[in-house]
Amino acid sequence: MRPPEERLATAARWTARSLEAARHLGQDPALLSAILRMHGNELRKAGIRGAAVERLRHAVAIAPSLDDRAAALPLLARAAGALGNRELFDAVMGQAERLLDTAAHTSLFNPYSLHEIRLRGLLATGRAHAAIRLAEEQPALTTTVAPQWRVIELITVAQVRLIGEDRAGAAEALEVALGEAMVQRLPHQVQRILRAAGQRLPDIHAVAGEALDRMRQEMAA
Repeated sequence: MRPPEERLATAARWTARSLEAARHLGQDPALLSAILRMHGNELRKAGIRGAAVERLRHAVAIAPSLDDRAAALPLLARAAGALGNRELFDAVMGQAERLLDTAAHTSLFNPYSLHEIRLRGLLATGRAHAAIRLAEEQPALTTTVAPQWRVIELITVAQVRLIGEDRAGAAEALEVALGEAMVQRLPHQVQRILRAAGQRLPDIHAVAGEALDRMRQEMAA
């Protein structure tokens, strides 16, 4: 079984093919915007950040409705943060948050998910102190929040707490995140837990490593 990193690269290639097919089939902006979103997000996951931002900016630009725009903006914000582009990240987050009262909430576009995206983007753009302050604010979970976002949020909060020297709080968050990641079968998030724990939380790093090995063996069976 291929490791998660290889599958990310494969997903980016397949979504690129879908994008080419959509361009040949016609000029349906909703379809093209959706495929650009998928392709751009896979590029971000694969670490191809500049191209990810380009695709996602295009997805936002051609989005034919508020809901299509709301679907693209959080992904663009994540890519801009990963790229370290503070100005673009702030502008896109502002646009996304202004749409919260007018566009339909989804598993990605909602206050809880945007809170996590802002936390991670603040860290990525060199504003750790602002992230530490924001981590104290916990938006309410709603039925629109996808289950994996609870795990994603916990890991990001743990990263912020480690920067703020709150090892106990970080360890608590990562322990809960690991349990939920195993239940939901989220190997990419277990990898994030490993990176977050690093050498500062060796016990959690060891447990997460064993958990990832078990998950890979079970998924390969």
